[in-house]
Amino acid sequence: MDRRGLEREINVFVDRDRLRAYNLSLGQVIATLRRENLNVSAGHVTRGHTEYLVRTMGEYKSLAPISNTIVGVSTGTPIHISDIARVEDTHKEIRNYTRTNKKDSLVMMILRQSGANTVEVIDRVKTALKEMRGETPEDIKFHAVIDFSRIIKKVVKRTNFNAIEGGILAIMVILLFLGSWRPTFIISLAIPLSVVTTFMGIYAFGYTFNIMTLGGLALGIGMLVDNAVVVIENTFRHLDELGEDRDEAAKAGATEVGMAITASTLTTMAVFLPMVLTSGIAGKLSRPLAVTVCLALLASLFVSLTIVPMIASKILKGKERDESGPASGRGRFEPVRSMYRRALLWSLRHRKTVLGATVLLFAGSLYMAPRLGMEFMPKQDIPILSMMAKMPVGTNLGETNRVIKNIEDVLLDQPETLYATLVIGLTETSKMDLAWGMGTADVNEAQILVKLVDKEERRRLSDEITDAIRRRLPRVEDAEFNFIDLGEMMMGAGGESPIEVKIFGKDLSILKDISTSIAERCGDIAGFRDVELSLKAVKPEIQISVDREKAARFGLTVGEIGRTVKEAFHGIVAGKYRIGGDEYDLRVRFQDLDRSSVSDISNINIPSPLGPQIPLYQIAEIGYGKGPVEITRENQERKVTVKGNTFGRDMGSIVRDIKERVAKIRLPDGYFVKFGGRYKDMQEAFSSLSWSLLIAIMLVYMIMAAQRD
Repeated sequence: MDRRGLEREINVFVDRDRLRAYNLSLGQVIATLRRENLNVSAGHVTRGHTEYLVRTMGEYKSLAPISNTIVGVSTGTPIHISDIARVEDTHKEIRNYTRTNKKDSLVMMILRQSGANTVEVIDRVKTALKEMRGETPEDIKFHAVIDFSRIIKKVVKRTNFNAIEGGILAIMVILLFLGSWRPTFIISLAIPLSVVTTFMGIYAFGYTFNIMTLGGLALGIGMLVDNAVVVIENTFRHLDELGEDRDEAAKAGATEVGMAITASTLTTMAVFLPMVLTSGIAGKLSRPLAVTVCLALLASLFVSLTIVPMIASKILKGKERDESGPASGRGRFEPVRSMYRRALLWSLRHRKTVLGATVLLFAGSLYMAPRLGMEFMPKQDIPILSMMAKMPVGTNLGETNRVIKNIEDVLLDQPETLYATLVIGLTETSKMDLAWGMGTADVNEAQILVKLVDKEERRRLSDEITDAIRRRLPRVEDAEFNFIDLGEMMMGAGGESPIEVKIFGKDLSILKDISTSIAERCGDIAGFRDVELSLKAVKPEIQISVDREKAARFGLTVGEIGRTVKEAFHGIVAGKYRIGGDEYDLRVRFQDLDRSSVSDISNINIPSPLGPQIPLYQIAEIGYGKGPVEITRENQERKVTVKGNTFGRDMGSIVRDIKERVAKIRLPDGYFVKFGGRYKDMQEAFSSLSWSLLIAIMLVYMIMAAQRD
């Protein structure tokens, strides 16, 4: 592959007219090259104490021997390849373009192995690229269009900062209320000790530092000090009010509240524990968070009942609160205590009013709940935009490239754009992407990746930039331009569209009519964007219909005819051209001039085993037609899908509007509609989490009842 990304290939471009003049066929040319381009082993010879291998050397080492290969004899004169063809050291047929910021480029996609750490793999790749820098020409630049490690590091750093910030705020609040540094110091020790203990549990469960585990730690920071506060408060009571010494006060203070804080910890854990058992994507996302919170709470309980009393017995002093803390603390919060006392007395005197207000608030919350909207994942501002552009089926590579250039101008016109990488047509990378349900499938499609500057350096959100680009896209009949949410893909949502309306039935024409009607009715729903159908138009074809009876008269079969046409237009690899330790395809086919029209197909000569060569038009009809329709099935049922993205509105509200409009369409017997995509994942997740909520409530009441007994 050269610097332009073109793969080297040795082409033998055959002149059709010269081939016919010498009464030769493409099959003869291909067979001759295969016979001549060989190294043949012939055993060995022993001479003295040495054994020699015997080999006949015939592989081509340059283009000249290929051109001089004799393919036949005419009137006693040898016919060389050069007499009927030209041999060129060129590249494979261009079926794609790749550009970055309007410059030709290569896209290298690196995937981590299953179980490998994303950040570690990408860091090693970056190190390798730096080492390569000294070996590559200066005009070759490397740009990371997609770098998930950078996103992960930023999120982890922000989460770490939030956890540390939360811990500092918790300590400041404790100091504010206790008014003494000694108990504050003891309680503040509970945070790092509990966190370090939690790390051991995270390691034992095989988790890593990620958004969910660090989020669980950040969530549990405030709860880590609760148990320690209760133990310290009770220890102070024994020191101040009962006059016990420090050892006895610490022991009694922890023992008396031991069951209470254990029950409190278990009730909190009971809220998170059912999330560990949740299945599906919800379980995959919430399990690390729930496990981390539970581990942190257990660590906090352990530290509060063991280490905190031990430290308290060494540094706490009796009467300390009276001497330095509570006097000033009580005075500082006396207005608040007085206000609360008055509010409490008023509530006790007006019980009916308080109960009525409580009922109204509860009813209001029930009324507002369905109106809050529903989303599967919170919207994330990922500094990477991904778009699939699909031109009408049958559009050639040149026309697709022309339209994509207009889109490229729109992308680079956005002030937030750093890089815009476009992959037009079918490449090895896109073939790999197709296994994920994304990527280009033909020359009429393009995949576009846009790297934005960081969120701190731009005024608009990524969704706002996406919508601005969407409004400026060229209007092309039957073309589709769809954006892909990489944020949800990172969170494990896969390559599905946010909303998918699946229509099931037997007859494809009826399915097409129903899906088209749904797309037209729902296309103007607020927030529903990039609407497309999964049933694609068939690709136009030039079809060759062989007359079997005529072909049989010349001793020909459909297979032989089809192979000859393929040899002429697509070409056949007749062998490998090996040089410098590398090998390249040696392809034989007609020259461009002889394979550019329908008449060129009609005039292909088919060699007959009976002697003469027969023009294709004498044994077949050539005409225009349409290719086969791609049929998709789910649970052995044919289906057509209407899918789209969301913008500026929650998914639940959009689906509700779609359901209202779909309900007005009369479906024939045997046809039905289901909703899929990430909306289905959301429904399953909500169902699982609802059961988790019910189980959590039951566990909390069971723990409270057990404590009561």
